[in-house]
Amino acid sequence: MNTDIYTVEEIAPGTFRLDECGRDNCYLLCGEERALLIDCSLGAGDLLRAVRRLTDLPLTVAVTHTHGDHAGGGYQFGTIHVPRAETHDSFRGQNLRVFRRMLLSNRMKRQGITKKNIRGSIRKTAWLPIDDGAVFDLGGRTVRAVSVPAHTIGGTVFLDETNRLAFLGDTACPVLPMHTYRALPLSAWEAQGDRLLALTDGYALWCGHGDGRLDRALIEKQLGWVREILAAHPANEAERKAVFYPAFDPAGCVGFRPANLYETDKRKGWVKETWNSILHG
Repeated sequence: MNTDIYTVEEIAPGTFRLDECGRDNCYLLCGEERALLIDCSLGAGDLLRAVRRLTDLPLTVAVTHTHGDHAGGGYQFGTIHVPRAETHDSFRGQNLRVFRRMLLSNRMKRQGITKKNIRGSIRKTAWLPIDDGAVFDLGGRTVRAVSVPAHTIGGTVFLDETNRLAFLGDTACPVLPMHTYRALPLSAWEAQGDRLLALTDGYALWCGHGDGRLDRALIEKQLGWVREILAAHPANEAERKAVFYPAFDPAGCVGFRPANLYETDKRKGWVKETWNSILHG
């Protein structure tokens, strides 16, 4: 497996961003006694070896949520820590190879990454639950996991309380990804927006995509956009295609689906029925 597909940037002392071909970001935090890897990408290359080039400390792996581009590489580690709300089989299923291969970006393909690079069985990986408020003591460095069910039901923000760094995964990104598979309704993100801003006040913000950098002012702007969308659409609509508001812009916009603005019992049943069919035939 290729290690060189990961671009490494030291973003703070003992803190590294590992970029998987521009597709997604992982973050390695090194303390005095342990290291913590936050998210583990699609796993298209040898992520474990890339990490071991940076540290030989005992390693813990944890994910912000279980979409395949954040938990897919977990098969390389044997054990990963996953938000408790996303530990059941319907979430493990979206990390099967067939679904992770669908997440290959055009940029990855241009760099020679093919479906054959996406391998490894997620079912050989133990998923250990992370509870809200869990603390990872790295030795001289403390990282706290906080549940923020905004992007997905188990979405978790990791707060490096020692160095005032916040790792958000997809809870907030320049292109807010509320149009992706199993994203919560847009109203769920709106309900968490003010809390997210308060929680991360005084922290440098790092997210799961792009160059990782996230401006607090952009989250405030996105919260305003989300409220404009919801005000204009008081109920779910039939359209399932993704819409970007106010328009698609890699520097900042909101992705959503008009059919997934508000939670409904029908939607809950549809998700359960769909995944039972995929997993159990």
